Amino acid sequence: MVDIKPGFSQELMGKNVLILGYGVSGQSAELFISQRGARVFIYDENPIKPRLGCAVSDIPKEDIDLCVTSPGFSLSHPMILKLKERGIPVVGELELSFDASRWNYWIAVTGTNGKTTTTSFIGHLLRNAGFNVVVGGNIGVPVTSFLNEPISETIIVAEVSSFQLETVHTFRPQVAVLLNLTPDHLDRHGTMENYFQTKAKIFQLQQPQDLAVLNAEDEWASSLIGRLRSRTLTFGIENGDVNWSDGSLNVMGTGVANVSNVKLRGRHNLANIAAGVAACYHLLPDGYDFGGAISEFYAPEHRIEFVRSVDGVSFYDDSKATNPDSTIVALEAFREPLILILGGRNKGMDFAPLAQFIKQRSTVKWVVVMGESKQSIKESLLAQGFENITEAQGLEEAVTLAYEIADPGDVILLSPACASFDMFRNFEERGDRFKEIVKRL
Repeated sequence: MVDIKPGFSQELMGKNVLILGYGVSGQSAELFISQRGARVFIYDENPIKPRLGCAVSDIPKEDIDLCVTSPGFSLSHPMILKLKERGIPVVGELELSFDASRWNYWIAVTGTNGKTTTTSFIGHLLRNAGFNVVVGGNIGVPVTSFLNEPISETIIVAEVSSFQLETVHTFRPQVAVLLNLTPDHLDRHGTMENYFQTKAKIFQLQQPQDLAVLNAEDEWASSLIGRLRSRTLTFGIENGDVNWSDGSLNVMGTGVANVSNVKLRGRHNLANIAAGVAACYHLLPDGYDFGGAISEFYAPEHRIEFVRSVDGVSFYDDSKATNPDSTIVALEAFREPLILILGGRNKGMDFAPLAQFIKQRSTVKWVVVMGESKQSIKESLLAQGFENITEAQGLEEAVTLAYEIADPGDVILLSPACASFDMFRNFEERGDRFKEIVKRL
């Protein structure tokens, strides 16, 4: 790809800009770019009607000065390859927003699991301390959507995906966090090493005055300790500079909160809280009430989110679990008998470890499978000797069947271990649909 020079977002007047993909980030980029005087062309693989009346086009005949691509377009996509052949620079919405706000203080969070919870928690801690904060990125709110109004003296806290990191050139957050790495998106990245190298780009341009926050208990994240230019702070549940021991959250040996303050389900969330504290501890004032702030923080939507109880059966929405490892983490958060709803589009994942965990987990009494991957999930479960399986044609039938199986005191958990794209636009739509069905019961 052509090198991108800092400040390119300030020089859009009169330029021809092609936007690839007209989802949330593409629509936000369209508004941002149009307001800066550029002529905008849009390409999407689905029929679209641009809000601002911009031209819908393949690569236009006009000279294109810049392409802004959505995360859904991989670097091997034919359109990207054509642009590369023509020497057209390609950036993502993340790079565009960073270039337009490089005077702001950035805290960026990546990893396979826990990104949204940690990102939201950092924003919560900083707001409680009185900072001006915007929270966006892969969390569902493009950062460019904040940049059409002045946001000076504002901290930008961004969830960053591997897809977004594929197209960064000048991205340099003052604080960069790598939570963990487990198999995910291998249909796009190919290997775990490629996936790791893409995630590690979050630290690529950091300097000694910047801060890298790394999980001391994750094999991939901890492998970067001592290898980065930036300062390093580690975290974990039991290990790291910020950790939990004897029921207390400790920062460099000083207790700042108690585990009883935590309202989130699941031991994994202790790591997410430790990561959030590590990321912004240096910004918070002396005497900050960590215990109070932690006790006021609840799980974001679709992340082991309690929906309601019906006749003694509790329903939880964990639609964000789009890979087997995140579903395993969710299962570990429950001691009650479980009916688990699995399935969707496979992202190149192996379901055998999840099936083995389910077989060994005495709390899982039944599994309802749905979606494109239901047959492969079922085969993996049967291979492990787990036979309490019911097939459903869709989410509504899956919920109905699960409810028929459940007894009072049971939990019905939507934690699909798959992407949603076979039936829904995204995991949010899947989770919202699940909650609508449950609320009608």
